[in-house]
Amino acid sequence: TPTLDAFASRGARFDRAYMPSGVCSPTRSAVITGCWQTSIGAHNHRSSRADGDQIALPAGVIPLPAALRAEGYYTFNRGKLDYNFTHDPKQLYDAHDANMNFGRLRDVATLWRPATTAGKPFFGQIQLRGGKHSCPVRTEKDSVTVPPYYPDTPLVRATIAHHYDTIRKTDDEVKRILAALDRDGLTDETVVFFFSDHGYGMHRHKQFLYEGGVKVPMLVAGPEITAGVRGDLVSGIDLAATALALAGAPRPAKMQGQDIFADDF
Repeated sequence: TPTLDAFASRGARFDRAYMPSGVCSPTRSAVITGCWQTSIGAHNHRSSRADGDQIALPAGVIPLPAALRAEGYYTFNRGKLDYNFTHDPKQLYDAHDANMNFGRLRDVATLWRPATTAGKPFFGQIQLRGGKHSCPVRTEKDSVTVPPYYPDTPLVRATIAHHYDTIRKTDDEVKRILAALDRDGLTDETVVFFFSDHGYGMHRHKQFLYEGGVKVPMLVAGPEITAGVRGDLVSGIDLAATALALAGAPRPAKMQGQDIFADDF
């Protein structure tokens, strides 16, 4: 991961970052609201659907992009939302494209240029496929280490090797995003968060609350972010509060997360 290694060297690397759930929709619901998914009724995976039962957010729970729009930010999302509560993307984002094929996006900068052209700050989410990538084989299955709780079979080895290949694919995509920010002269004034919404997509990991399901990579770099490795415990629900603090925006009273860069964190 040459891109992510270089990115981590100029920012903060959190070695004890955990998501509040082992699967995407409860985690994403918690991350975007800064609230534990169990406290807002969003803890059952994909249980809020337009053609069935719908989950409404409790009064006073304000998703991060809505809070930033109220402060004059241009907000965008590229990729899936998968929030486990009733929402209208148009109320959260100025621009939303559900296409998860990042490779089809010719120029990443088109995502934020409506904001910079208008002289507005922006908040953006770029969802990458991560472990769900289809990608060329780079890692030989015989070269990987099989954890002791898996059978050492060709299929398991191939799956682990593919996981390494998807990590490298993700690194290449992050390189495109960072390069586009740099070309637009935005690197020194943009805070970038890199994280996964849950752990590895194998049995005992994804959808489980063992470390393999909830411990994730988390990197943050940008202006006023002190570089270094941090071993303190952070949660995905802290990301919304942290983003608001960096933007100088007020935190909704019902937001449960904390600013991970605050002096008293």
